[in-house]
Amino acid sequence: FLRKLLGLLFSYMSWTCGIILAMSRSWRVWEVDSEIVPMVSIGLWEVFYIQNLNISGVLVKMGQVCVMDGSWALPDEITYAQELIVLANLMKSVVLSFGTMTLWVSWIKAPYPEFLRMYYKICTHLLLLSSCCTLSAMIWNFSADFSGETTFEFPESFPVKKEALIGEKGSYVLPLAITTAFLSVISAFSFLFERYLLTQIRVEPTILGRSSKQRV
Repeated sequence: FLRKLLGLLFSYMSWTCGIILAMSRSWRVWEVDSEIVPMVSIGLWEVFYIQNLNISGVLVKMGQVCVMDGSWALPDEITYAQELIVLANLMKSVVLSFGTMTLWVSWIKAPYPEFLRMYYKICTHLLLLSSCCTLSAMIWNFSADFSGETTFEFPESFPVKKEALIGEKGSYVLPLAITTAFLSVISAFSFLFERYLLTQIRVEPTILGRSSKQRV
């Protein structure tokens, strides 16, 4: 039971990391040649920057958040990353529902091996697919950002322009995405191992039954 609980715990950890990824505003961190806005953090749905304002001779730093709506020319890597991350989190939500149900069935020791095998198989496939979605979204965005091939543009109303970009900075998003995918894979193999054990339990009585018939 503790082994099953640990596998489900990895799923919850991966789902939590996936939510943090989706809400993060640090998918891209750009240094800008501007005294007003020296740095811009770009997420999948929002952009955050600190604006330096001179109010009555006093320099005030104010955090600003912009939602990337229809006025933004979003590149393909961000558009697809939005869909991939949402899809990955939805699949892990289904895994949490199925995994919690299988844990409850194991706790009450109900005789439903076929039910458990089917749910373990579904959870394994969904977790592996979610890890592929997460890694694909991150690798595409990371490579496009640091290779300079991105077509991301700020709207006219934004206080700085893309031409003022002087460099990119790394953030916690890359290691977090790798950790999220890694936790999903570990949980997937945990469910796969549980399904294998159930298969062995089903095969052993069959072999014993055949041996008894042969003796008779």
